[in-house]
Amino acid sequence: MQAGTYAKFHNRWSGIRARVVGRWREGLYAEFTRYGLCRDLALPFANPSAKIPISVRPLEDRDLAALFPDEADCIDERLEIARRLAFVEKGARGGFVAIDARNDTPCYVQWLFGARDNDFVRRLGGFPVLEAEQALLENAYTPPSYRGLGIMSAAMASIAERAKDIGARTVLTFVDDRNIASLKGCRRAGFYPDLLHHRLRLAFGLIARDRFEKLPENDPRRTAQF
Repeated sequence: MQAGTYAKFHNRWSGIRARVVGRWREGLYAEFTRYGLCRDLALPFANPSAKIPISVRPLEDRDLAALFPDEADCIDERLEIARRLAFVEKGARGGFVAIDARNDTPCYVQWLFGARDNDFVRRLGGFPVLEAEQALLENAYTPPSYRGLGIMSAAMASIAERAKDIGARTVLTFVDDRNIASLKGCRRAGFYPDLLHHRLRLAFGLIARDRFEKLPENDPRRTAQF
C-alpha cells in the first residue's frame, strides 16, 4: 500500500483549514532566510544516540496514523501535520521513520531525495536542483510526545547515511535561520552551514522568489554552533 493512501483520507478538512491559516499568516509580503546545511558523507562521523533506543526503516502507510494523530488541538501543530500530509499527497517518496524500539512506535519521519527526484523537487519549489552526487533531506517531524529526546539528531544522521545507496556523496537540508533548536539538531547530526536561501513570498505565498548564496570557505557561519 502506498503512503499516500492514508494521507488522502486523514482529516482532510482539518488539513485544508490549517493550510488556509498558514497562507493567511504569510500575508501579502514576507521575506525569510534559511540555512542550507550540508553533510559530507566521505568524512568520518560518529552518529549521535537518542535518549531512547531507536531504529530506522522506510516509511510505510501504516506509520502515518501514529505520526500524525487526529487529536492535535494546537493550530500550529495542525499546520505542521497538514504540511506533511500535503507533501505525501503530492507524491513524496523516499520517506524514512525512526521507530521507538521499546514499543515499535514511529517517533520521527523525514524524506530523502536524490538527483533522480529533481522533477519532484522542482515542483516543490524553494530548493536548488540537486547535482548527480547530492541528496536532500526534507520535512522532518517529531511527534510532540517524543520531543526533547535527541531523536532528530540520531535519526537524521542515520537517514543521511542512506543517501549512499542512491549514489550521493553530500546531503543537504534547509532550516529557517530562526529555528535554533533544529539548527543545533542538524549540527549534532553532522551537518554544517553551506548555503543561504533567501526567499520572497507575495500574495499569501502564491508567488515565490528564491535566491541561493554559497557561504565563502572562511565565513564564520560555517562553523557556527548556534
